[in-house]
Amino acid sequence: MTSGLIIGCGYLGGRVAAHWRETIREVFALTRSTETATQFSQHGWNPIIGDITKPESIVPFPEVDTVLLSVGFDRRAGYDIQTAFVGGIKNTIAKLPSTISRLIYISSTGVYSQSNGEWVDEESICEPQRPGGVACLEAERFLQQSEFSDRLVILRLAGIYGPERIPRIASIQKGEPITSPRH
Repeated sequence: MTSGLIIGCGYLGGRVAAHWRETIREVFALTRSTETATQFSQHGWNPIIGDITKPESIVPFPEVDTVLLSVGFDRRAGYDIQTAFVGGIKNTIAKLPSTISRLIYISSTGVYSQSNGEWVDEESICEPQRPGGVACLEAERFLQQSEFSDRLVILRLAGIYGPERIPRIASIQKGEPITSPRH
């Protein structure tokens, strides 16, 4: 049986956990909340309670094959994006078993600064302009220098949309224009 650990089991992480569980994987998922841990158990996932911004709360993680780092920024948590994305990733890496075969980090296209319609790909210059992009790029660079760099996959997503997750849906439904925060 293969196994996976999800750090950041929100919208995206939850869908990955469900998929992994269907494909005969043992799934572990980190959460700060005992209520969420109960929900994870009901899905057949093994909850681990801890907070990546508080290293003392993180127990050593189980031996798994794959780790998904899908950390989102929770504005209600009381810390800044740098603490979550960079500090939290560093705290997490320190607790991972060295035997994992793949580490997947969900980053953002916010690491790029191009905004004039030019093509952007993985070779494009990274000069983030916003705090989220800056933090994601710093986390990427840390991971690229970590002991897991030879097993690292970085996915830079442009946005995570789906059922119950369409930003500014009310404006879209009203036909109102949506402008970029940069303009």
